[in-house]
Amino acid sequence: MECTWVKCENKAVRQQLDKNGIGWANLCEEHHILLEETLSDRTKVKQMLSYWIKAQGGAQRATDRVIHGV
Repeated sequence: MECTWVKCENKAVRQQLDKNGIGWANLCEEHHILLEETLSDRTKVKQMLSYWIKAQGGAQRATDRVIHGV
């Protein structure tokens, strides 16, 4: 499976789960670490939101997931 991060072609090795245990992204190790580091630093909210969208494959895919559950 390929990493869902925008424009990444690396192999996905980490599934990102929501609070209900439902997968919302599949990331390579590099992007998993980037996202986790940003999520643990509450001073980086703007960067965190950017990474959250990139992890889902971009703005359109993130919107589709939120609105349509895709």
